[in-house]
Amino acid sequence: MTEAKHTRTEMIPIDPVVILNPRARNRRKFLEVVESIRTVGLKRPISVNRMIGPDGGRSYGLACGQGRIEAFRELGRTEIPAIVRQASEEECLVMSLVENCARRMHRSVDLLQDVATLRGRGYSDRQIAEKIGASPEWVSMMATLIEKGEQRLIEAVDVGTIPISVAIEIARADDETIQQMLAEAYTEGR
Repeated sequence: MTEAKHTRTEMIPIDPVVILNPRARNRRKFLEVVESIRTVGLKRPISVNRMIGPDGGRSYGLACGQGRIEAFRELGRTEIPAIVRQASEEECLVMSLVENCARRMHRSVDLLQDVATLRGRGYSDRQIAEKIGASPEWVSMMATLIEKGEQRLIEAVDVGTIPISVAIEIARADDETIQQMLAEAYTEGR
């Protein structure tokens, strides 16, 4: 069957939508989304899968569109257009990851969190790489940084100060002072 037979767009209530892969949002960009929806309307529906809620009632798992649904809530709306899919929670997380990768200005730290989530759900680096269009080696390197808790190195990779391969080498140093010296040496071209 084609995907069109598995999906349809409908108005759904906002309250029973569960955000499966929540993200922190930049307030300024969020307010821009709210204003755009207020003046132009919603350009693209959210994507959800139909679920049974904890109370046994109808619920939806949000695959794509957290910013849009939060904007609708901010505007006091109670319903939102949604593409309703028949998908598992894991499939929704993968859809969310793919959408985040497709965003023009996604942050590496968001992508890292998605990779860590998928790894935690049992996906191999190769499977994750196929889903996001990266190499298994890249997935492994990024996962190493997040597992080591190297937030400052992740941020340096995110802003382009150092490449991921250099960040991995710095993270391998046991001493934080040595790590700092290596990072400074790289950024200063030494």
